[in-house]
Amino acid sequence: MSKELLPGIKQFDLSGKAALITGGSKGLGFAMAAGLVSAGARVMLVNRNEAEGTQAAKEIINDYGGETISFSADVTNVNQTEAMAKQAIDSFGKIDILIN
Repeated sequence: MSKELLPGIKQFDLSGKAALITGGSKGLGFAMAAGLVSAGARVMLVNRNEAEGTQAAKEIINDYGGETISFSADVTNVNQTEAMAKQAIDSFGKIDILIN
């Protein structure tokens, strides 16, 4: 995916915003992450498969630069969900946008 595929996103500036996206390694979650990063947001991709998440984060960074990290968690597990939120806050200092 390249920046040219999302020309309308230039109208939005999300610089300084932090987003957490569950299911972010593929499909709609990946597309939304790419859009947010291309608008300047820092993004944490959350998914159950660590390798898929790491690869998706690398693809977004390669296409858009910016800051994208991956975190592996099962959101039906309370302990893992708490660890996910803690990691996002530790990494970004806040969470402005949630996409679940």
